[in-house]
Amino acid sequence: MLSRIAARNPGFSRVLIATLCGLLIAANLLIWQALTNAEKQQAMSRLQLETQALALQLEARFDSQASSLRRLAARWPYHHDNYQQWLLDVERLLEDVGNYQAIEWLDANYRMQWIEPLAGNEAVVGFTYPLDHPNYPFLERVRQSGHPQLSDNFELQQGGPGLAYYVPVYREVDGESRFDGFLLAIFRVEVLLEDLLRDLAEERLSLVFYDQRGEFFSRQRSDALALDWAVESPVTLGDNRGFILRSQPTLQLKQETTTDLPAMILAAGLLASISLCLVLWLALLSAQRSSELKQSNHSLQREIVRRQATEDRMQQQSARLKLILDLTDHSHDALFIIGLEPQELIYMNRACWQTLGYSQKELDGILSISPEDIMPDYRSWSELLLQQVESKGNAIYQQHARHRNGELIPMEISVSYMQRYGRDHLICVGRNNSEQLAATHRLEALSNQDGLTGLFNRRYFDQTLTSEWRRMRRSSEPIGLLMLDVDHFKPFNDRLGHQAGDEALKQLAGALRASLLREGDCACRYGGEEFAVILPGADLAQCERVAAHLHQAVAELKISHPLEGIEFLTISIGAASLVPDAGKQPSDLIQVADRMLYLAKSSGRNRTCSDDQPIT
Repeated sequence: MLSRIAARNPGFSRVLIATLCGLLIAANLLIWQALTNAEKQQAMSRLQLETQALALQLEARFDSQASSLRRLAARWPYHHDNYQQWLLDVERLLEDVGNYQAIEWLDANYRMQWIEPLAGNEAVVGFTYPLDHPNYPFLERVRQSGHPQLSDNFELQQGGPGLAYYVPVYREVDGESRFDGFLLAIFRVEVLLEDLLRDLAEERLSLVFYDQRGEFFSRQRSDALALDWAVESPVTLGDNRGFILRSQPTLQLKQETTTDLPAMILAAGLLASISLCLVLWLALLSAQRSSELKQSNHSLQREIVRRQATEDRMQQQSARLKLILDLTDHSHDALFIIGLEPQELIYMNRACWQTLGYSQKELDGILSISPEDIMPDYRSWSELLLQQVESKGNAIYQQHARHRNGELIPMEISVSYMQRYGRDHLICVGRNNSEQLAATHRLEALSNQDGLTGLFNRRYFDQTLTSEWRRMRRSSEPIGLLMLDVDHFKPFNDRLGHQAGDEALKQLAGALRASLLREGDCACRYGGEEFAVILPGADLAQCERVAAHLHQAVAELKISHPLEGIEFLTISIGAASLVPDAGKQPSDLIQVADRMLYLAKSSGRNRTCSDDQPIT
């Protein structure tokens, strides 16, 4: 019947075949686009994750450097009338942190009074901030809030783009705390950001920094791609939340997050579609020939031709199906198709059962009886799939599949909706993303770890001290803090070099870590050659005992010092212990310990000074 209709209406049949071919090609392109978009979303997620981790590391590094200037500002009552003492501490700070352009003191009238170093900064000697200076609002804001803040980028008087970190200072006058201007650090943008980015694992990213005044720093890789899926992450430097870090995808990232699966499925689908249309076209030709032969031959010959054409079509369809199955079976990703109304597993490739340690027959049996044995969260996931069918969209899910040995395997499953022949289908592509999840956990750990010593970093110290302070406050127990500083470390570095200095800091960190025996005690690198030890529940006597152990552990290292009259490297310790209450803050404990450390350094070094009275 169809052959006769096709033979009688060849023009209409050709249009019908062409329409069917177009629909099949469009369907294959939609599937390919869905898989490509899923891989693009995965790549963007990874790029966003790495960018956010880099932003956290940048914030931690800058805060570690800025803390040195804040500690210098905290000692302003000892410096405001003593320029030589101020100059001595500033020179030391400039040697420890190499990316400062200058450290300056502005008086309360915003006039430059002291500056170090003078060389290269002569243009700002005696400089007074005018009202129209771009940083004048920052000065007013910091003065009113009393909190340090980093400015947006601006043109330096010395020339070139720069940033300024303003720290307000105060001194006692007639028993009252009076504003005495600012200690500020001037950074050149290129020098600061190159220093903050040095040695970070994300050097392979193409980065752009900008704020509300526009782009001010760029580091582009040679393999950066001009794609439309760059990501951004806010960066808070020096309490300034106006910085944005933009990362662009690179060829390396694209190669790591994309596969040939979409192209393979597209090629297989197009081949199948073209084959089907070719079969139909041949069938049309056969029908036309049959119609012509009918006029000159008997009905039996026409039946033979028709049957032969049908057999050929079935053979080609079988070969096409076998080709598709072979392609999907050689994929490393699990591919399975779910049919709905009723819900059933229509197809799964070899990777599905091999990844879970089963044979195809075993996995089919388990899924038909108790799919929760393979996917513990199957029921809730099924409800999400039904919602996706209603929206007729695409989605990516994070699920777990149970291996035959009982191990739970994390799976990222990309699900695409498709309707064929009046029935809804879900095409699912799953892959083991345990390595990506492990990389996420490693990046989180690195954000709290000091890269040189392996101890916790300043960011972790601030968080832990705050949480332990609250915990001790609830139980009305004391909390102890040791502030440690390596004695005569600058000449040690100058004589033996930074590599020897880094090795010495690693040994000191190892001795520090080995000396803490109580659970809950926390050793951190506070900045430079300064360390801090948090001792929850420790009173002043316990703090002094721990400090004595630390002195003994450092002495046993016997790290030789190159200066005459100094045999070995030693440490000075400031110890403090407070019972948290409503009138005290963690900063009070830090101020007491820092004051005791300063006292230990000024009274001869290689000793511990302690106190349990907050600064009033």
